[in-house]
Amino acid sequence: MKISHYTIASLIAFVLSLIIFFGMYRRKANFDKLVRESQIATQGYDTRLVGMVNKLEKELAIRASFGFPGGKDPMTGRSRTVARPQRPRRAPRQPRKTEQAPKIRERPDPIKLTAVIFDDTDRKHTAIIMDGERSLSVEVGDVVDDRRITHITNEYIAMESSSYRYRYDIYGNKKRIRK
Repeated sequence: MKISHYTIASLIAFVLSLIIFFGMYRRKANFDKLVRESQIATQGYDTRLVGMVNKLEKELAIRASFGFPGGKDPMTGRSRTVARPQRPRRAPRQPRKTEQAPKIRERPDPIKLTAVIFDDTDRKHTAIIMDGERSLSVEVGDVVDDRRITHITNEYIAMESSSYRYRYDIYGNKKRIRK
């Protein structure tokens, strides 16, 4: 009985395909077993991780909000001072004169001090101010609305323009002094 070359080649190809098929099947079975064992070992990790992320997001939201009341910072544990808004005081009404000279109206000062942060490592102050609708983080030497920051302490920030000196404290008080 004579076996042809085609028959031998097809038998070798069949045996090789069976070896490859069972090798792939065994690898997939080992991978599935490893995944199941890993899931059993780390069963509670996912819920704890989600809980930690939610807690961190909540703490960051508290710290980043402008309504932070001051006191102990929830992230660092250091005490921080935040500006408290004051109610505007009404000036007493004066009787109207029949003839009034036209007044030149100055635009309201858009700068408002929100918070002062002291960095222990660099030993320097950083102020958070509002310039109209924008919130800015400034240090000594920065320029805001044509005013240069000259001094920052725990209680106030000092600025200078070409003709005035400004001082803003954390309680909402503002001073403008002509040079």
